[in-house]
Formats: sequence, structure tokens, C-alpha cells
Amino acid sequence: MRVLLKIFILLSRKRTRNLKKVRLRPEFKYEKEVAGTANAKKRKLEQYRKIVSHLYINGKASIADIVKQSKISQPLVASLVDDLLGFGILLDNGIGESIGGRRPNLYCINPEYQYVLGVDVNLHTLTIALFDLNNQLVCRHEFKNVDLENSSIYTEQLVTKINEILREQNISTSDVLAMGVSIPGLVDSENGITFTHLSFASEGLSAYLSSKLGFSVLLDNDARLMALGEKAFGKAKGKKDVLCLNLSNRIGLGIILNGQLYSGKNGFAGEFGHILIDPEGDLCYCGKIGCLETLTSGQIMVRNINEALNKGQASFLSQAKAEGKKIDLRAIVGAIIEGDQFAIDQLNKMSDYLGKGLVTLIHLLNPEMIIIGGRLAHTGKYIADPVNMALNKYAMDRISSETELVCSELLDDAALMGTLSNVMNEVLRIN
Repeated sequence: MRVLLKIFILLSRKRTRNLKKVRLRPEFKYEKEVAGTANAKKRKLEQYRKIVSHLYINGKASIADIVKQSKISQPLVASLVDDLLGFGILLDNGIGESIGGRRPNLYCINPEYQYVLGVDVNLHTLTIALFDLNNQLVCRHEFKNVDLENSSIYTEQLVTKINEILREQNISTSDVLAMGVSIPGLVDSENGITFTHLSFASEGLSAYLSSKLGFSVLLDNDARLMALGEKAFGKAKGKKDVLCLNLSNRIGLGIILNGQLYSGKNGFAGEFGHILIDPEGDLCYCGKIGCLETLTSGQIMVRNINEALNKGQASFLSQAKAEGKKIDLRAIVGAIIEGDQFAIDQLNKMSDYLGKGLVTLIHLLNPEMIIIGGRLAHTGKYIADPVNMALNKYAMDRISSETELVCSELLDDAALMGTLSNVMNEVLRIN
């Protein structure tokens, strides 16, 4: 087993080195229009980026506001803003309030200058969203019963759906700034390579999709992008040290340390579901024994509940099963919200194991907040309360009492919002 693991790591490293050259960086349309020598062009693009970044973060600003933030002279800022107005990426936003003198002109980003696509790939569902440059949702399509397969057939269907959505919205590929993709499993986001799912493409998934679609594609692990979504738009906004749990069919973890998303050396940080809990336990799909995911995950709960229903267990779900309906995680979450005692009991058992795993993280990282996301976050207090009880039971009070446990408000859109944030952070060099 160790020999096979070493071979896998060596091949992965070799593959990563070979693929570094193919990664495409997203850029605004105007960046292709800027002329000049390499150094002059680079300097001009950096100055444009400072202005666009300031307006993206603040919504609108005057020339004076931009000068203060960018440390660029007033005449040059005025000239750069005129350029950006000519490119079409900025708009005149009217007149601002006077602070002792002439009322200043305000400027803002043109939200329709370009768009960002967000794709959230899950084991059994696929969600595609389109955002404008004001972070506003243009459209969102969720496709159920789409099983994740490691084949080009899956990506062909994905490309077809994306092209159909762009046609519906009358948006050309040149108007797409980039596409962000959230996907479960091991992901090398720096080089656009997936190792667990959709790993069939020799050039890497990011480059493969870019070649099919005609624009840049950025991808990362789903839990890390959920954390990025929470950091930019959710309950982690303004927080420094946060753990973001993705509790769906499997378990993922996004880590924010000192205000920054933590990915680890190779981008594989956050495999929380594979920490050892029971040395005498069941075999995990990763090849190890007694992982947390063998004891607590949506997939395990679905299996256990279906086995109990087959044996005659009383539950709201019994009638649905008798009618031939699929008892999946979505159905179980619905039953929990309706107050089904059996489903709630199963969630409580799972939450105790989850709490034991979280105690290790709390003692190591001392986070100020833990955010529960994913499908199980829809149950709200039904999962938060038993996890809190487990933390109170197993953790050192001096440490755990400073950790706030909450459920995500972004819910199913957290990873999608993370894909948007990932693209904008990359193109504007926002940390």
C-alpha cells in the first residue's frame, strides 16, 4: 500500500510540473487592448487594476477617493479613469455629496461589462450560476440526479449546459470573464488539476474545459470554496480564524487562518472526513480504516436509515419508501425539519462523532467560529444543538467557550459564491 501511495505521489508531482505551462489567467477584455512595451503595459495594467479593484470592493468612488487609496497622482487617476470609461468597464455614477467644495463625480463598475460563471459539481447534482460584476445573480440552474462520473461524457454535458445558458442570456464567450468550478475531492487549484473526480483529462480539468469553452476556468475543492464564499459574502466576513464544514453526502472542511484561506502545501488541506476516529472500524473508500466519514456523513446516514426502513422502522419516511420514492439525503433532511423522531435520532448519533472530530481541530487551531454548511445545514438547530453538546462534552471549556458554532445562511449557494470570489480575487489580485 505504501509503495502504491509513493508511486501515486511521484506521478502526481511529475504531472503537476508538466502542466504548469497551460494554466490560463482570467483577464478583463480591456487588458487585451492595452498597447506598449512589456514593462509599460504591465505598469498600466497594474494602475487600472488598482482602480477597478477599489470600485469593485467599495461600489462607487470619486477621483479623490481613488487617489487616496491607490497612492497615484490626481492627474494620472483622472486620465486612467477616462481610459476605463472608454473601455466600457466603468460608468459615471452621478454626483456625490460635497465635503466642502465642488460636489465630485462618482464612478462605478459597469456590471454588464463581463460576467462570471460559477459551477458547483456534487456527487449527484450540478448547479450552474451566472453573476454580473456587481456580484448579482443573473440566473441559476440546478440539475438533479446528475451523477458525477470520471468521463468526458460528463464534461460534454456540462459544456452543453453552459453554452445553452449563455445563449439563453444572449451572452457571448468573450463576455465571460472566467468560470469558477467547485468540485469535491483532491484538487491542485494552482495548476487546475483534479485527482479524485474528472481526472481523465491528461492536460488537467481546468485546461480541458478552457479549450472547450474558450475562456479561463479556475477550480478548487468544494469545501475550500464554501469557506471562500463565507469569507466574502457570509458569516465568516470580517473573521480571522474560521472552520467551514461541508456536511453533505461526504464531509469537507475549508480553513480560514489569520484571514486567509488555508490550502496546505499541495492544496490538499481540509480532508477532515479522513481523520482516524475508530481504529477497529469500517473500511473507508479512501483505503484506510475507521475514518470519520465511515461513522458520520450524509452517505452513511442515508444507508443506515434505508436499512432500518427495510426492517420496518417507523418514520415519516416509511410511507415515502412504500410509494417507491427515493430516500436520499434531501428527503431525510426534509423529514428532520418536519420533526421525524427517528431521522432526528440518527442525526444526533452522527453529531456526537462529528463533535469528537471537531474537538481535535478546536484544540489545535482555536477558531473563533465554526460554520456548518452543506445539505445538513438546512436542518439548523437539529444539527447545531447536538454538535454543541458534543463540543461541551469533549472539549476543554477554556478553548471551546470562545468558539461560536453557527449554520450557514448561504446554504447551497456558499460554494457558488466562493467560485465568484475566487475568480474576482484572481483577476483583481485581491488577498
